[in-house]
Amino acid sequence: MYTLEVLNPVALSQADDKSVAPAVRPATLDGLVIGLVWNKKRGGLEALARAGQLIRDRYRDVTVRTYEGSQPCRPEVLQQALRECDVFVGSTGD
Repeated sequence: MYTLEVLNPVALSQADDKSVAPAVRPATLDGLVIGLVWNKKRGGLEALARAGQLIRDRYRDVTVRTYEGSQPCRPEVLQQALRECDVFVGSTGD
């Protein structure tokens, strides 16, 4: 009788063994500053523009700011957005 040993050549990602709680959500977006963070992937800017318009249409006195990042997003861009905004929407594209 033969024994067959099956190996999985896929390594675990560092993120696979860490759990992160979801970000705290505000009760409403009324009166908040919303950051739209684009990572420069094709199609992402258009998706964020549409999300920004939907947010403006639905909530009162909201301010929407767009930030142009990169892949990965530069820490100084994220720090600026963190200082200037209450919540964020990020996008990928393609």
